[in-house]
Amino acid sequence: MGEIGGGAMGEVRIEQVGADSRRYARSAWEHMRACKAADGGHTAGLGCLEGFANADEAERGWAGQALAEAAGEGLPEGWVPSVEFCALGPGDQVVGMAQLRLALNDALLDRGGHIGYSVHPDFRRRGYAGLLLRRCLSQARQQGMSRVLLTCDGSNEASRRTILSCGGVLEDTRVDSDGAAYERYYVQLGH
Repeated sequence: MGEIGGGAMGEVRIEQVGADSRRYARSAWEHMRACKAADGGHTAGLGCLEGFANADEAERGWAGQALAEAAGEGLPEGWVPSVEFCALGPGDQVVGMAQLRLALNDALLDRGGHIGYSVHPDFRRRGYAGLLLRRCLSQARQQGMSRVLLTCDGSNEASRRTILSCGGVLEDTRVDSDGAAYERYYVQLGH
């Protein structure tokens, strides 16, 4: 059962990617393509979907691979167990995606954080990022996590506002090797 939220386009529900997610794999693939085109090729929260070469491959393997990764099975080098979510609009159109990483390695501790999320360019500024983030925070609480790390580019005001609205507290601002600033926030989770 997914969390339901309203928006300008009607009801959106958040579902964990699982065995029955094949029905919207093509929509997830199109979501990824649209986000990457709008965001200069870099989009967060896509998880294992990025490993598929086309929509046909994603339809055949994405849901199963997401389930395996949630269980910590068959992880690519440098990956950690993670749970993926989709925000679904009418007709199972994917309007957003999120990934909750259940552990942090050094790279994620520095830059990636526990949660990545994306919203389709046609559906931004409707509160869907907040819905996805709150769902991930709820899942993190259920997993026994006491706090989560979130990061965003220093220039991404929308993501910053979303993080702050969910209780994020700025830890620090860092600069990557290309000279771009990024911010690191922690959200404390009550049990």
